[in-house]
This record gives sequence, structure tokens and C-alpha cells, in this order.
Amino acid sequence: MSVRNGHYVDDADSLERAAAGIGALADPVRYQLYQFVCAQAGPVSRDQAADAVEIPHHQAKFHLDRLTAEGLLE
Repeated sequence: MSVRNGHYVDDADSLERAAAGIGALADPVRYQLYQFVCAQAGPVSRDQAADAVEIPHHQAKFHLDRLTAEGLLE
């Protein structure tokens, strides 16, 4: 067992979440966005991220929302 946000989480749950996060990074565009955001010193907007990896803003929103949902970004 491990503790996350003050609650006990069994190892199977932790492993499942980790696998989902890894799966989210399997998409090359999503991985580029993740790398860009993580490389910045501070928060970035969806528009900045989209422009940085040269994709439409609606596509960046989709991928950034997925990364957030998987707990990889805040």
C-alpha cells in the first residue's frame, strides 16, 4: 500500500494509474506537449503550448486535458 493525498491506495491501483500515464505519453503529439510544458520555468497557456509544437489550439486542448486527467500535468 501507498499513501496518496492522505488516503491509502493499494499497489494495484498505483500500478494501473502509472500505466495509464505511460499510455497517455505514447501519442507523439501528446509527448511533445508534455516535454514542452515540463521544460518551462512557469505555467504556460494552451495557446502557448499549441504554438510551440505547431498544432491547432483545439488539438492542444484535447491532449493537454488528457495529460491533466492522467495526473501528468496540473
